[in-house]
Amino acid sequence: MDTCTTLYKYTSIEDVESRRIPVDAGAPFDRGDIILRSADNVDFHFHKLLLSLASSFFSNMFSLPQPDSLDDAADRTKDGLPIIPVTENSVILQKLLSFCSPVYDTDVPALENLDIVMSVLDAADKYDMKRVGIFIVRMITAPRFLEKEPMRVFAIACRYRSEAETLVAARYMLRFAVWEPAYVSELDFISGSDFQRLVKYHTNCGQAMTQLTRLWSTYPLPSLDCKFCRKKGVSRLSLKEYQDSVIEALRIRPSVESLLNPEWIDSMVRRAGSCIGCRERAPRALAEYAKELAFPVMAIILEIPLDIDFR
Repeated sequence: MDTCTTLYKYTSIEDVESRRIPVDAGAPFDRGDIILRSADNVDFHFHKLLLSLASSFFSNMFSLPQPDSLDDAADRTKDGLPIIPVTENSVILQKLLSFCSPVYDTDVPALENLDIVMSVLDAADKYDMKRVGIFIVRMITAPRFLEKEPMRVFAIACRYRSEAETLVAARYMLRFAVWEPAYVSELDFISGSDFQRLVKYHTNCGQAMTQLTRLWSTYPLPSLDCKFCRKKGVSRLSLKEYQDSVIEALRIRPSVESLLNPEWIDSMVRRAGSCIGCRERAPRALAEYAKELAFPVMAIILEIPLDIDFR
């Protein structure tokens, strides 16, 4: 049974049960010259050298004078090895130590959700594991995090002053109107100035979408002409109406995804015509046209600075 399976048998991030008698974590944490005991009494054998290389906190600890003799019966030793109690539970400690292992570059510990990410980051910060913290922050823009909780990703990246990840999250949030994302607790750890710059960035990107008016000749609206509608005199969506609607949609949500929104396309279809032919052809045509606008829209966004000081 691997370590993760063993740990989850005893505990989880949501429900950590206190344990009177310590248990061993098992492989690969069954060898070493030091024991770290989690808050829920799971003992992790590890190597002082690896901890010292990963953490200046532990490096300084191990450089302090040690007692001449160790009492095996004392709570601070086990099998002749010193025990260091920590406040993290076994789930978080297992992941933290895995990042300190020389094999984590090829066998990256799983970070199932942003709650676990934050717990491991807090531990890395507490023990001054700078390289571990940087590596974890680089993982938070994975689609499983960004698509589900973009505001949390932004706040975490901003808190840890990770410029690339903060910008990725800020650009992803252009898919939403500025008032749509809900409050998340991670915002408490960034400054009001940083949040204001996010709002300003969103506003600037929306206002910059008027630049598309210079490109309409390059990206003409696909023909939605319908012989039935023309013959029956049914009103059709004019080119200017569509162009104005595109600019307005992008002003509120400056992302091509807003033009691929089914509700928005449906509103354009209703204005394009009322016959069955129009309703069948228009959604596909409008979606394809929106995809053609992806390049100029992104080109405009790339010119807008986020203007957060990451020093």
